[in-house]
Amino acid sequence: MPFLAGETLTAAGLMGATERLQSTVNVVAGTTTSTTYTSTLTGTTAATLAFVAPPSGRIRVTIFAALDNSAANYTVASYSISGAAGGVAANDDKQIYANGTDEGSRARPTIVTGLTPNAAGLITMEFKVSGGTGTINHQQISVEYLP
Repeated sequence: MPFLAGETLTAAGLMGATERLQSTVNVVAGTTTSTTYTSTLTGTTAATLAFVAPPSGRIRVTIFAALDNSAANYTVASYSISGAAGGVAANDDKQIYANGTDEGSRARPTIVTGLTPNAAGLITMEFKVSGGTGTINHQQISVEYLP
């Protein structure tokens, strides 16, 4: 993929010139009863995606999951970012959720700014419930590098 107008040509940029989008998928179902965000699931692990922040320090993160709950409660997914690229805590501003026992597939893109250019980071899906047992399946994280 060609460089964007105004983008500085660097060795790191050349290495990532053909890769502006990364994605990972975990199709193994897991559960949680945590009422605060956690990456710990029973039955599987939370999806993670390693990345290197672009020169702009801006990325678009999209998370997807199939969510349901053992009762009339919410199951919620969000993500955190850790590493040298910068820290971003999981929070409700970038959540996807489903209510009750009817499994719902949800996706949501968010833009993250202020990351340290050319630094490594790790995006990790995190989950919580308002009660009951939440089931999380088909987790996916995609990251798109923005100018």
